[in-house]
Amino acid sequence: MSTFFRLDDGRLQALEAALASSIPLDVLERGFDYYRREKVLSIQVMESSSIYGVVKGTAIYAVTLDSDDFGYSTCTCPAKGYCKHMAAVFYAYYAYAGLSPDEVHNRLLYGDVLALAESPAKRGVEKNAASTDGAGPRPGQWLLEMEAKHGETWRLCGHSLHPLQSVLTAVKAISKSWSEGMRRLHWMHGIIFVLEQAERAYSNTDSFKRYYSEMAFTRMTEPWLNQYYELAGEIAPAALTQEERAGLNSLIAVFHDREMDRELQLHRWEMLYFSLWSSLIEDERLREQEEAYLTEQLHQAGSKAHIGFFMPMALAYLAFADGRDGEAIELLSRTAFNRTALLACDCALQRLEDRNWSKLEDWIGYLFSGLSVERKSKAFGPFLTMCRLADRQQPDNPRWQTYLVSFLPYSYASLTEHWLDIQQYTKWADLQLLFGIEPDDIDVQLMREISKAAPQVLYPIYHQAIDGAIRSRNRQGYRQAVKLMKRLEKLYKAEKQSEAWSRFVDGIVRKHQRLRALQEELWRGKIIT
Repeated sequence: MSTFFRLDDGRLQALEAALASSIPLDVLERGFDYYRREKVLSIQVMESSSIYGVVKGTAIYAVTLDSDDFGYSTCTCPAKGYCKHMAAVFYAYYAYAGLSPDEVHNRLLYGDVLALAESPAKRGVEKNAASTDGAGPRPGQWLLEMEAKHGETWRLCGHSLHPLQSVLTAVKAISKSWSEGMRRLHWMHGIIFVLEQAERAYSNTDSFKRYYSEMAFTRMTEPWLNQYYELAGEIAPAALTQEERAGLNSLIAVFHDREMDRELQLHRWEMLYFSLWSSLIEDERLREQEEAYLTEQLHQAGSKAHIGFFMPMALAYLAFADGRDGEAIELLSRTAFNRTALLACDCALQRLEDRNWSKLEDWIGYLFSGLSVERKSKAFGPFLTMCRLADRQQPDNPRWQTYLVSFLPYSYASLTEHWLDIQQYTKWADLQLLFGIEPDDIDVQLMREISKAAPQVLYPIYHQAIDGAIRSRNRQGYRQAVKLMKRLEKLYKAEKQSEAWSRFVDGIVRKHQRLRALQEELWRGKIIT
Protein backbone atom coordinates (compact mmCIF):
# COMPACT_ATOMS: atom_id res chain seq x y z
CA MET A 1 0.00 0.00 0.00
CA SER A 2 1.28 3.44 -0.80
CA THR A 3 -0.61 5.13 2.06
CA PHE A 4 -1.31 3.73 5.49
CA PHE A 5 -4.07 5.22 7.60
CA ARG A 6 -4.01 4.69 11.36
CA LEU A 7 -6.70 4.44 13.98
CA ASP A 8 -6.63 7.28 16.46
CA ASP A 9 -5.47 6.44 19.97
CA GLY A 10 -8.99 6.37 21.41
CA ARG A 11 -10.28 3.89 18.85
CA LEU A 12 -7.18 1.71 19.22
CA GLN A 13 -7.58 1.58 23.00
CA ALA A 14 -11.27 0.74 22.57
CA LEU A 15 -10.40 -2.05 20.15
CA GLU A 16 -7.78 -3.45 22.51
CA ALA A 17 -10.29 -3.41 25.39
CA ALA A 18 -12.89 -5.14 23.19
CA LEU A 19 -10.46 -7.90 22.28
CA ALA A 20 -9.44 -8.37 25.92
CA SER A 21 -13.05 -8.79 27.01
CA SER A 22 -14.34 -10.77 24.00
CA ILE A 23 -11.64 -13.17 22.79
CA PRO A 24 -10.48 -16.06 25.04
CA LEU A 25 -6.80 -16.12 25.96
CA ASP A 26 -6.11 -19.37 24.10
CA VAL A 27 -7.60 -17.85 20.93
CA LEU A 28 -5.41 -14.75 21.37
CA GLU A 29 -2.38 -17.05 21.67
CA ARG A 30 -3.27 -18.83 18.43
CA GLY A 31 -3.83 -15.50 16.72
CA PHE A 32 -0.44 -14.25 17.92
CA ASP A 33 1.13 -17.44 16.58
CA TYR A 34 -0.54 -16.77 13.19
CA TYR A 35 0.83 -13.24 13.19
CA ARG A 36 4.37 -14.45 14.02
CA ARG A 37 4.23 -16.96 11.19
CA GLU A 38 3.25 -14.18 8.78
CA LYS A 39 -0.16 -15.63 8.02
CA VAL A 40 -1.62 -12.11 7.65
CA LEU A 41 -1.26 -11.23 3.98
CA SER A 42 -2.51 -7.62 4.00
CA ILE A 43 -3.76 -4.86 6.33
CA GLN A 44 -5.81 -1.75 5.55
CA VAL A 45 -7.70 0.87 7.60
CA MET A 46 -10.96 2.10 6.11
CA GLU A 47 -12.98 5.13 7.17
CA SER A 48 -10.51 5.61 10.05
CA SER A 49 -12.53 3.19 12.15
CA SER A 50 -12.25 -0.32 10.73
CA ILE A 51 -9.29 -2.62 10.06
CA TYR A 52 -9.52 -4.93 7.08
CA GLY A 53 -7.14 -7.88 6.80
CA VAL A 54 -6.59 -11.02 4.75
CA VAL A 55 -5.36 -14.13 6.57
CA LYS A 56 -4.08 -17.39 5.14
CA GLY A 57 -5.34 -20.32 7.21
CA THR A 58 -6.65 -23.58 5.77
CA ALA A 59 -8.14 -21.17 3.19
CA ILE A 60 -7.95 -17.41 2.57
CA TYR A 61 -10.15 -15.48 5.02
CA ALA A 62 -11.25 -11.83 5.04
CA VAL A 63 -11.39 -10.13 8.45
CA THR A 64 -13.03 -6.88 9.54
CA LEU A 65 -12.36 -5.34 12.96
CA ASP A 66 -14.81 -2.55 13.80
CA SER A 67 -13.37 -0.25 16.48
CA ASP A 68 -16.65 1.66 16.93
CA ASP A 69 -18.70 -1.45 17.67
CA PHE A 70 -16.66 -4.62 17.99
CA GLY A 71 -19.81 -6.69 17.75
CA TYR A 72 -19.93 -5.89 14.01
CA SER A 73 -16.48 -7.41 13.47
CA THR A 74 -16.50 -10.37 11.09
CA CYS A 75 -14.36 -13.15 9.63
CA THR A 76 -15.23 -15.39 6.70
CA CYS A 77 -13.82 -18.54 8.40
CA PRO A 78 -16.22 -21.31 9.55
CA ALA A 79 -15.64 -20.60 13.26
CA LYS A 80 -18.55 -19.15 15.19
CA GLY A 81 -17.91 -15.97 17.16
CA TYR A 82 -14.53 -14.32 17.55
CA CYS A 83 -11.59 -16.25 16.10
CA LYS A 84 -7.79 -16.41 15.91
CA HIS A 85 -7.84 -14.72 12.47
CA MET A 86 -9.28 -11.58 14.06
CA ALA A 87 -6.56 -11.63 16.72
CA ALA A 88 -3.88 -12.15 14.05
CA VAL A 89 -5.09 -9.11 12.09
CA PHE A 90 -5.09 -7.02 15.27
CA TYR A 91 -1.45 -7.92 16.03
CA ALA A 92 -0.44 -7.38 12.40
CA TYR A 93 -1.99 -3.89 12.50
CA TYR A 94 0.18 -3.05 15.53
CA ALA A 95 3.30 -4.14 13.69
CA TYR A 96 2.40 -2.25 10.53
CA ALA A 97 1.63 0.88 12.53
CA GLY A 98 5.12 0.79 14.04
CA LEU A 99 3.88 -0.33 17.47
CA SER A 100 4.87 -3.44 19.45
CA PRO A 101 2.65 -6.52 18.94
CA ASP A 102 4.52 -8.30 21.73
CA GLU A 103 3.74 -5.50 24.16
CA VAL A 104 0.03 -5.49 23.43
CA HIS A 105 -0.02 -9.30 23.48
CA ASN A 106 1.47 -9.28 26.96
CA ARG A 107 -1.08 -6.69 28.08
CA LEU A 108 -3.95 -8.76 26.74
CA LEU A 109 -2.71 -11.96 28.38
CA TYR A 110 -1.16 -10.71 31.59
CA GLY A 111 -2.44 -7.15 31.85
CA ASP A 112 -2.92 -6.93 35.60
CA VAL A 113 0.19 -8.92 36.45
CA LEU A 114 2.51 -6.91 34.24
CA ALA A 115 1.01 -3.66 35.42
CA LEU A 116 1.71 -4.84 38.93
CA ALA A 117 5.32 -5.56 37.96
CA GLU A 118 5.72 -1.92 36.94
CA SER A 119 3.84 -0.41 39.89
CA PRO A 120 5.51 1.32 42.85
CA ALA A 121 3.95 -1.28 45.15
CA LYS A 122 5.80 -4.11 43.39
CA ARG A 123 8.05 -4.93 46.35
CA GLY A 124 5.18 -5.20 48.75
CA VAL A 125 3.23 -7.52 46.47
CA GLU A 126 6.25 -9.72 45.87
CA LYS A 127 6.77 -9.95 49.60
CA ASN A 128 3.18 -11.10 50.08
CA ALA A 129 3.55 -13.57 47.24
CA ALA A 130 6.76 -15.06 48.58
CA SER A 131 6.73 -18.62 49.83
CA THR A 132 7.41 -19.39 53.50
CA ASP A 133 10.86 -20.81 52.81
CA GLY A 134 12.06 -17.70 50.99
CA ALA A 135 11.88 -19.31 47.55
CA GLY A 136 10.69 -16.15 45.80
CA PRO A 137 7.40 -15.57 43.97
CA ARG A 138 4.85 -18.33 43.99
CA PRO A 139 5.18 -20.85 41.13
CA GLY A 140 2.19 -19.46 39.28
CA GLN A 141 4.16 -16.22 38.74
CA TRP A 142 7.47 -17.74 37.67
CA LEU A 143 6.82 -17.71 33.94
CA LEU A 144 5.15 -14.30 34.11
CA GLU A 145 8.23 -12.90 35.78
CA MET A 146 10.50 -14.49 33.15
CA GLU A 147 8.33 -13.10 30.38
CA ALA A 148 8.39 -9.60 31.88
CA LYS A 149 12.20 -9.59 32.15
CA HIS A 150 13.28 -11.63 29.12
CA GLY A 151 10.23 -11.91 26.87
CA GLU A 152 11.82 -10.07 23.94
CA THR A 153 15.12 -11.97 23.91
CA TRP A 154 14.02 -14.19 21.02
CA ARG A 155 14.30 -11.14 18.74
CA LEU A 156 18.08 -11.21 19.25
CA CYS A 157 18.27 -14.76 17.89
CA GLY A 158 19.26 -14.57 14.24
CA HIS A 159 21.16 -17.66 13.17
CA SER A 160 21.87 -18.76 16.73
CA LEU A 161 20.09 -19.17 20.06
CA HIS A 162 23.11 -18.08 22.09
CA PRO A 163 21.25 -15.05 23.58
CA LEU A 164 18.89 -17.52 25.26
CA GLN A 165 21.73 -19.31 27.03
CA SER A 166 22.43 -16.22 29.13
CA VAL A 167 18.70 -15.98 29.89
CA LEU A 168 18.65 -19.56 31.16
CA THR A 169 21.74 -18.91 33.26
CA ALA A 170 20.14 -15.80 34.80
CA VAL A 171 16.89 -17.66 35.51
CA LYS A 172 18.73 -20.52 37.21
CA ALA A 173 20.71 -18.12 39.37
CA ILE A 174 17.48 -16.87 41.00
CA SER A 175 16.74 -20.24 42.62
CA LYS A 176 20.31 -21.35 43.34
CA SER A 177 19.81 -21.09 47.12
CA TRP A 178 16.30 -22.59 47.20
CA SER A 179 15.45 -26.03 48.50
CA GLU A 180 16.32 -28.84 46.10
CA GLY A 181 12.72 -29.61 45.17
CA MET A 182 11.76 -26.00 44.48
CA ARG A 183 14.99 -25.36 42.60
CA ARG A 184 14.34 -28.37 40.38
CA LEU A 185 10.83 -27.19 39.49
CA HIS A 186 11.98 -23.59 38.94
CA TRP A 187 14.72 -24.76 36.58
CA MET A 188 12.20 -26.83 34.64
CA HIS A 189 10.05 -23.71 34.27
CA GLY A 190 13.13 -21.83 33.06
CA ILE A 191 13.92 -24.47 30.44
CA ILE A 192 10.31 -24.39 29.27
CA PHE A 193 10.56 -20.61 28.97
CA VAL A 194 13.72 -20.58 26.83
CA LEU A 195 12.35 -23.40 24.66
CA GLU A 196 9.26 -21.31 24.00
CA GLN A 197 11.50 -18.36 23.18
CA ALA A 198 13.33 -20.62 20.72
CA GLU A 199 9.97 -21.50 19.16
CA ARG A 200 9.22 -17.81 18.62
CA ALA A 201 12.60 -17.27 17.00
CA TYR A 202 12.11 -20.31 14.78
CA SER A 203 8.62 -19.31 13.66
CA ASN A 204 9.94 -15.93 12.60
CA THR A 205 12.78 -17.24 10.44
CA ASP A 206 12.61 -16.82 6.69
CA SER A 207 10.87 -19.82 5.11
CA PHE A 208 13.79 -20.30 2.71
CA LYS A 209 16.27 -20.54 5.60
CA ARG A 210 14.04 -22.48 7.98
CA TYR A 211 15.66 -25.84 7.32
CA TYR A 212 19.12 -24.57 8.31
CA SER A 213 17.71 -22.68 11.30
CA GLU A 214 16.01 -25.85 12.46
CA MET A 215 19.28 -27.78 12.43
CA ALA A 216 21.18 -25.02 14.24
CA PHE A 217 18.45 -24.39 16.79
CA THR A 218 17.86 -28.06 17.64
CA ARG A 219 21.58 -28.58 18.28
CA MET A 220 21.53 -25.62 20.65
CA THR A 221 18.45 -26.73 22.57
CA GLU A 222 19.39 -30.40 22.85
CA PRO A 223 21.31 -29.96 26.15
CA TRP A 224 18.39 -28.01 27.60
CA LEU A 225 15.97 -30.76 26.65
CA ASN A 226 18.22 -33.44 28.13
CA GLN A 227 18.48 -31.53 31.39
CA TYR A 228 14.69 -31.13 31.48
CA TYR A 229 14.29 -34.90 31.05
CA GLU A 230 16.79 -35.54 33.85
CA LEU A 231 15.06 -33.13 36.20
CA ALA A 232 11.66 -34.64 35.37
CA GLY A 233 12.99 -38.10 36.16
CA GLU A 234 14.03 -36.94 39.65
CA ILE A 235 10.52 -35.89 40.73
CA ALA A 236 9.05 -38.15 43.43
CA PRO A 237 5.35 -37.24 43.87
CA ALA A 238 5.00 -38.91 47.26
CA ALA A 239 7.78 -36.78 48.74
CA LEU A 240 6.59 -33.39 47.45
CA THR A 241 5.90 -30.59 49.91
CA GLN A 242 2.85 -28.38 49.55
CA GLU A 243 4.91 -25.67 47.84
CA GLU A 244 6.52 -28.21 45.51
CA ARG A 245 3.08 -29.48 44.55
CA ALA A 246 2.16 -25.90 43.65
CA GLY A 247 5.26 -25.79 41.43
CA LEU A 248 4.31 -29.11 39.86
CA ASN A 249 0.75 -27.91 39.20
CA SER A 250 2.16 -24.79 37.56
CA LEU A 251 4.30 -26.96 35.30
CA ILE A 252 1.36 -29.16 34.31
CA ALA A 253 -0.68 -26.01 33.62
CA VAL A 254 1.94 -24.94 31.04
CA PHE A 255 0.92 -27.86 28.85
CA HIS A 256 -2.78 -27.31 29.53
CA ASP A 257 -2.60 -23.66 28.50
CA ARG A 258 -0.25 -24.09 25.56
CA GLU A 259 -1.52 -24.80 22.04
CA MET A 260 0.11 -28.22 21.75
CA ASP A 261 -1.26 -28.93 18.26
CA ARG A 262 0.64 -26.19 16.45
CA GLU A 263 1.66 -27.14 12.94
CA LEU A 264 5.06 -25.45 12.83
CA GLN A 265 7.13 -26.33 15.89
CA LEU A 266 10.81 -26.77 16.57
CA HIS A 267 10.33 -29.35 19.32
CA ARG A 268 8.02 -32.25 20.11
CA TRP A 269 6.35 -30.67 23.11
CA GLU A 270 4.28 -33.75 23.81
CA MET A 271 7.55 -35.51 24.75
CA LEU A 272 8.18 -32.87 27.42
CA TYR A 273 4.71 -33.62 28.77
CA PHE A 274 5.21 -37.38 28.74
CA SER A 275 8.63 -37.19 30.37
CA LEU A 276 7.02 -35.29 33.24
CA TRP A 277 4.16 -37.77 33.57
CA SER A 278 6.46 -40.77 33.48
CA SER A 279 7.44 -39.71 37.02
CA LEU A 280 3.91 -38.84 38.10
CA ILE A 281 1.99 -41.76 36.68
CA GLU A 282 2.15 -43.83 39.88
CA ASP A 283 0.40 -41.09 41.84
CA GLU A 284 -3.20 -42.22 41.50
CA ARG A 285 -4.71 -38.92 42.63
CA LEU A 286 -2.66 -36.87 40.16
CA ARG A 287 -3.41 -39.33 37.36
CA GLU A 288 -7.15 -39.25 38.02
CA GLN A 289 -7.18 -35.46 38.12
CA GLU A 290 -5.28 -35.21 34.85
CA GLU A 291 -7.51 -37.76 33.15
CA ALA A 292 -10.64 -35.95 34.31
CA TYR A 293 -9.29 -32.64 32.99
CA LEU A 294 -8.29 -34.05 29.60
CA THR A 295 -11.59 -35.93 29.23
CA GLU A 296 -13.53 -32.72 29.86
CA GLN A 297 -11.37 -30.80 27.38
CA LEU A 298 -11.82 -33.51 24.78
CA HIS A 299 -15.56 -33.46 25.31
CA GLN A 300 -15.64 -29.69 24.86
CA ALA A 301 -13.55 -29.96 21.68
CA GLY A 302 -16.49 -31.68 20.05
CA SER A 303 -16.19 -33.39 16.69
CA LYS A 304 -13.27 -35.51 15.56
CA ALA A 305 -12.19 -32.92 13.02
CA HIS A 306 -11.34 -30.39 15.72
CA ILE A 307 -9.74 -32.39 18.51
CA GLY A 308 -6.17 -32.24 17.25
CA PHE A 309 -3.72 -34.88 18.41
CA PHE A 310 -2.48 -33.88 21.86
CA MET A 311 -5.51 -34.49 24.09
CA PRO A 312 -6.32 -37.97 22.69
CA MET A 313 -2.60 -38.75 22.82
CA ALA A 314 -2.28 -37.66 26.46
CA LEU A 315 -5.39 -39.60 27.45
CA ALA A 316 -4.07 -42.65 25.59
CA TYR A 317 -0.83 -42.44 27.57
CA LEU A 318 -2.74 -42.39 30.87
CA ALA A 319 -5.01 -45.24 29.77
CA PHE A 320 -2.01 -47.31 28.75
CA ALA A 321 -0.32 -46.70 32.11
CA ASP A 322 -3.50 -47.96 33.77
CA GLY A 323 -3.49 -51.14 31.65
CA ARG A 324 -6.38 -50.06 29.43
CA ASP A 325 -4.58 -50.70 26.15
CA GLY A 326 -7.72 -51.11 24.05
CA GLU A 327 -8.96 -47.69 25.15
CA ALA A 328 -5.54 -46.18 24.45
CA ILE A 329 -5.51 -47.59 20.91
CA GLU A 330 -9.02 -46.29 20.27
CA LEU A 331 -7.98 -42.80 21.39
CA LEU A 332 -4.91 -42.80 19.15
CA SER A 333 -7.01 -43.96 16.21
CA ARG A 334 -8.82 -40.59 16.37
CA THR A 335 -5.62 -38.74 15.54
CA ALA A 336 -3.40 -38.39 12.49
CA PHE A 337 -1.26 -41.55 12.57
CA ASN A 338 2.07 -39.83 11.91
CA ARG A 339 1.63 -37.49 14.88
CA THR A 340 1.09 -40.24 17.47
CA ALA A 341 2.74 -43.35 15.98
CA LEU A 342 5.92 -43.02 18.06
CA LEU A 343 3.88 -43.12 21.27
CA ALA A 344 2.22 -46.30 19.98
CA CYS A 345 5.72 -47.71 19.39
CA ASP A 346 6.71 -46.90 22.98
CA CYS A 347 3.59 -48.65 24.28
CA ALA A 348 4.21 -51.69 22.08
CA LEU A 349 7.84 -51.91 23.21
CA GLN A 350 6.75 -51.84 26.86
CA ARG A 351 4.34 -54.73 26.24
CA LEU A 352 7.13 -56.57 24.45
CA GLU A 353 9.39 -56.14 27.47
CA ASP A 354 6.52 -57.35 29.68
CA ARG A 355 6.01 -60.32 27.30
CA ASN A 356 2.31 -59.50 27.29
CA TRP A 357 1.72 -61.08 23.90
CA SER A 358 -2.01 -60.41 23.55
CA LYS A 359 -1.62 -56.68 24.19
CA LEU A 360 1.50 -56.56 22.04
CA GLU A 361 -0.44 -58.04 19.13
CA ASP A 362 -3.07 -55.32 19.55
CA TRP A 363 -0.43 -52.59 19.36
CA ILE A 364 1.44 -54.17 16.47
CA GLY A 365 -1.86 -54.60 14.63
CA TYR A 366 -2.63 -50.90 15.11
CA LEU A 367 0.82 -49.89 13.87
CA PHE A 368 0.55 -52.25 10.91
CA SER A 369 -2.75 -50.70 9.83
CA GLY A 370 -1.31 -47.18 10.04
CA LEU A 371 1.97 -48.05 8.32
CA SER A 372 0.12 -49.74 5.49
CA VAL A 373 -1.07 -46.24 4.57
CA GLU A 374 1.76 -44.10 5.96
CA ARG A 375 4.86 -46.22 5.26
CA LYS A 376 7.18 -43.19 5.44
CA SER A 377 6.28 -42.71 9.09
CA LYS A 378 9.13 -42.58 11.61
CA ALA A 379 7.48 -45.57 13.26
CA PHE A 380 8.42 -47.90 10.38
CA GLY A 381 11.91 -48.74 11.66
CA PRO A 382 10.82 -49.35 15.29
CA PHE A 383 7.92 -51.49 14.01
CA LEU A 384 10.25 -53.79 12.07
CA THR A 385 12.63 -54.02 15.02
CA MET A 386 9.83 -54.99 17.42
CA CYS A 387 8.55 -57.66 15.03
CA ARG A 388 12.04 -59.13 14.88
CA LEU A 389 12.40 -59.11 18.67
CA ALA A 390 8.96 -60.66 19.12
CA ASP A 391 9.76 -63.40 16.60
CA ARG A 392 12.93 -64.30 18.50
CA GLN A 393 11.08 -64.45 21.82
CA GLN A 394 7.93 -66.13 20.50
CA PRO A 395 9.10 -68.22 17.50
CA ASP A 396 5.95 -70.35 17.47
CA ASN A 397 3.81 -67.33 16.49
CA PRO A 398 3.94 -66.89 12.69
CA ARG A 399 2.36 -63.42 12.79
CA TRP A 400 5.63 -61.62 13.49
CA GLN A 401 7.30 -62.86 10.31
CA THR A 402 4.08 -62.31 8.40
CA TYR A 403 4.20 -58.63 9.29
CA LEU A 404 7.83 -58.41 8.15
CA VAL A 405 7.10 -60.14 4.85
CA SER A 406 4.01 -58.01 4.20
CA PHE A 407 6.12 -54.86 3.90
CA LEU A 408 8.44 -56.19 1.21
CA PRO A 409 10.28 -54.76 -0.66
CA TYR A 410 10.71 -52.02 1.98
CA SER A 411 11.49 -54.52 4.73
CA TYR A 412 14.01 -56.45 2.62
CA ALA A 413 17.12 -55.39 4.58
CA SER A 414 15.51 -55.98 7.96
CA LEU A 415 14.06 -59.35 6.95
CA THR A 416 17.34 -60.49 5.40
CA GLU A 417 19.24 -59.66 8.58
CA HIS A 418 16.57 -61.27 10.76
CA TRP A 419 16.57 -64.61 8.94
CA LEU A 420 20.34 -64.74 9.09
CA ASP A 421 20.29 -63.95 12.83
CA ILE A 422 17.90 -66.83 13.58
CA GLN A 423 19.67 -69.09 11.06
CA GLN A 424 16.67 -69.61 8.79
CA TYR A 425 18.94 -69.91 5.77
CA THR A 426 16.40 -71.42 3.41
CA LYS A 427 14.03 -68.49 3.87
CA TRP A 428 16.96 -66.13 3.48
CA ALA A 429 17.96 -67.79 0.20
CA ASP A 430 14.38 -67.73 -1.11
CA LEU A 431 14.28 -63.98 -0.44
CA GLN A 432 17.51 -63.44 -2.39
CA LEU A 433 16.07 -65.45 -5.29
CA LEU A 434 12.87 -63.40 -5.19
CA PHE A 435 14.82 -60.17 -5.53
CA GLY A 436 17.27 -61.52 -8.08
CA ILE A 437 20.28 -61.10 -5.81
CA GLU A 438 23.44 -62.58 -7.31
CA PRO A 439 26.38 -64.14 -5.44
CA ASP A 440 28.60 -61.16 -6.28
CA ASP A 441 26.04 -58.86 -4.60
CA ILE A 442 26.41 -60.69 -1.28
CA ASP A 443 29.17 -59.91 1.21
CA VAL A 444 32.14 -62.24 0.75
CA GLN A 445 32.44 -63.03 4.45
CA LEU A 446 28.72 -63.80 4.63
CA MET A 447 29.01 -66.17 1.66
CA ARG A 448 31.83 -67.99 3.43
CA GLU A 449 29.79 -68.35 6.62
CA ILE A 450 26.74 -69.69 4.79
CA SER A 451 28.85 -72.04 2.65
CA LYS A 452 29.96 -73.64 5.92
CA ALA A 453 26.63 -73.56 7.75
CA ALA A 454 24.15 -74.34 4.93
CA PRO A 455 25.89 -74.58 1.53
CA GLN A 456 22.90 -76.23 -0.13
CA VAL A 457 20.85 -73.00 0.11
CA LEU A 458 23.40 -71.28 -2.14
CA TYR A 459 22.88 -73.68 -5.04
CA PRO A 460 19.66 -72.06 -6.36
CA ILE A 461 21.22 -68.58 -6.05
CA TYR A 462 24.15 -69.66 -8.22
CA HIS A 463 21.84 -71.47 -10.66
CA GLN A 464 19.71 -68.37 -11.14
CA ALA A 465 22.75 -66.12 -11.59
CA ILE A 466 24.33 -68.53 -14.12
CA ASP A 467 21.13 -68.69 -16.16
CA GLY A 468 20.91 -64.90 -16.13
CA ALA A 469 24.50 -64.53 -17.33
CA ILE A 470 23.93 -66.99 -20.20
CA ARG A 471 20.73 -65.20 -21.25
CA SER A 472 22.80 -62.09 -21.95
CA ARG A 473 23.92 -63.86 -25.17
CA ASN A 474 27.34 -62.24 -25.27
CA ARG A 475 30.89 -63.33 -24.59
CA GLN A 476 31.18 -61.30 -21.37
CA GLY A 477 28.07 -62.93 -19.97
CA TYR A 478 29.37 -66.40 -20.84
CA ARG A 479 32.62 -65.68 -19.01
CA GLN A 480 30.66 -64.53 -15.97
CA ALA A 481 28.64 -67.75 -16.10
CA VAL A 482 31.86 -69.82 -16.17
CA LYS A 483 33.30 -67.89 -13.21
CA LEU A 484 30.15 -68.57 -11.19
CA MET A 485 30.17 -72.25 -12.20
CA LYS A 486 33.74 -72.69 -10.97
CA ARG A 487 32.72 -71.30 -7.55
CA LEU A 488 29.63 -73.49 -7.53
CA GLU A 489 31.74 -76.52 -8.37
CA LYS A 490 33.70 -76.04 -5.15
CA LEU A 491 30.46 -76.03 -3.14
CA TYR A 492 29.20 -79.22 -4.76
CA LYS A 493 32.45 -81.07 -4.30
CA ALA A 494 32.92 -79.87 -0.72
CA GLU A 495 29.55 -81.48 0.01
CA LYS A 496 30.60 -84.60 -1.91
CA GLN A 497 27.97 -83.93 -4.55
CA SER A 498 30.14 -84.64 -7.59
CA GLU A 499 27.38 -86.56 -9.40
CA ALA A 500 24.92 -83.69 -8.88
CA TRP A 501 27.53 -81.30 -10.22
CA SER A 502 28.08 -83.45 -13.34
CA ARG A 503 24.32 -83.58 -13.97
CA PHE A 504 24.08 -79.78 -13.66
CA VAL A 505 26.93 -79.25 -16.15
CA ASP A 506 25.48 -81.78 -18.60
CA GLY A 507 22.15 -79.99 -18.44
CA ILE A 508 23.81 -76.63 -19.23
CA VAL A 509 25.72 -78.12 -22.16
CA ARG A 510 22.65 -79.84 -23.68
CA LYS A 511 20.35 -76.86 -23.14
CA HIS A 512 22.75 -74.40 -24.82
CA GLN A 513 24.52 -76.68 -27.30
CA ARG A 514 23.91 -74.22 -30.16
CA LEU A 515 25.73 -71.40 -28.34
CA ARG A 516 29.22 -72.05 -29.70
CA ALA A 517 30.79 -69.12 -27.80
CA LEU A 518 29.43 -70.48 -24.52
CA GLN A 519 30.78 -73.95 -25.30
CA GLU A 520 34.18 -72.40 -25.96
CA GLU A 521 34.17 -70.55 -22.63
CA LEU A 522 33.11 -73.72 -20.80
CA TRP A 523 36.02 -75.55 -22.40
CA ARG A 524 38.50 -72.75 -21.64
CA GLY A 525 37.35 -72.64 -18.04
CA LYS A 526 37.78 -76.40 -17.83
CA ILE A 527 34.14 -76.86 -16.91
CA ILE A 528 33.97 -79.40 -19.72
CA THR A 529 36.83 -81.38 -21.26
